[in-house]
Amino acid sequence: MFGRNAVIVFAGVCWILLWAAAFCPAADFTDELRRGLDAEDAGNWDEALSRFSEALRQHPQSARAWAKRGEIYLRKNEPQAAIKDLLQAVKLDPAYGAAYTRLGFAYNAINNYDKAVEALNVAVKLEPGSSEALNTRGFAFNGKNDYDQAVRDFDRAIRVNANDPRYYNNRGFALNGKHEYDKAIKDFDRAVKMDGSNPMYYNNRGVAYLRKRDFDKALADFDKTLELNSQFASAYHNRGMAYSGKGRHEKAVEEFGKVIEMNPQSAVLYKDRGTAYRKLGEYEPALKDYEKSLELDKKFAPGYAALGLLYALAPRPPFQNHAKALRFANKAVELSRGNSPDILETLARVQYAVNKRSDAVRTLHKAIEMDPSNEQYRELLAKWGGTAPREARRQPTERPPREPEPKTGRLPNLW
Repeated sequence: MFGRNAVIVFAGVCWILLWAAAFCPAADFTDELRRGLDAEDAGNWDEALSRFSEALRQHPQSARAWAKRGEIYLRKNEPQAAIKDLLQAVKLDPAYGAAYTRLGFAYNAINNYDKAVEALNVAVKLEPGSSEALNTRGFAFNGKNDYDQAVRDFDRAIRVNANDPRYYNNRGFALNGKHEYDKAIKDFDRAVKMDGSNPMYYNNRGVAYLRKRDFDKALADFDKTLELNSQFASAYHNRGMAYSGKGRHEKAVEEFGKVIEMNPQSAVLYKDRGTAYRKLGEYEPALKDYEKSLELDKKFAPGYAALGLLYALAPRPPFQNHAKALRFANKAVELSRGNSPDILETLARVQYAVNKRSDAVRTLHKAIEMDPSNEQYRELLAKWGGTAPREARRQPTERPPREPEPKTGRLPNLW
């Protein structure tokens, strides 16, 4: 009798152990995933990363766990790691629309806008009513300088959800790219009204005012940006541009110096400070800054263009050198493959300064044909006594190189 009871007890224990082996791992996975979500909600990215990694150790076939860990890598500004996880998520679940949206975001973060659009096309197809997928794809089109398509995506995102200030901000950025500054300012006004604590909205509105040459309003917005976040690097840069626009080039040099301390590897910043020095007539520090910008990026077309303009506009040798002016300006056009209207405009200025005025007018015509809505080009042409092309149309060209904004160390939150 005792032996029979022992056998029954032993069998029961075995059944309990088998049940635990079968069911406890799933419970542990669920608990780890929940703890990761709680940590994410609390903004504790390291804890969340640890929890999602443990969840994946227990259940490596969970597309959701891969996607969530990928999102945490994005929060930690590690987009390459995020891309690996998100690719695994969509491989495990090809119908996971939100994972494709995050994947597009990650590609945006490394400026791979073609890959971003590819992923986001899938996201929009899977979830056509997702304002986040539309917004993130619009962001990618902004990066590709395809502002018309970007505006269409932001319009759709806003129709789905009219209460998110990011969508108005991003559409305003696209409208800036289309030179529709008044419309852009209305969008930035809306974003600021909905969330007056976000420095990016003031900065971007300031850029619209800057391009309208309303320098006082631009400065007010850049001041507000820096009041909200004193480490917002591009606001110092933009404020320097506004001071330069007002003719206060010594203040511009000061602002560029501040942001160069924050971003000492930026070719753009050295180029812009060099331009401020040039406008002050201080050609030696200007030349040093231009040379530094090209040391940092040997293929930086705007740096060569600016150097060409210095040699063209300097009043006397050794800085005045017309041969060097033309050589560097043409080098800039070559590097930009002739597809940047701003570089063409600089070449035209160089040509005009060295008395090749018929060449200058022809070159400026090309810039206007590429960017027919640019009033500054037309004003310059009128000043030179030329006539703008009657039917200037934007020609389909490869994307011109963009001058990158100084990094702020922050990843925009698109979802």
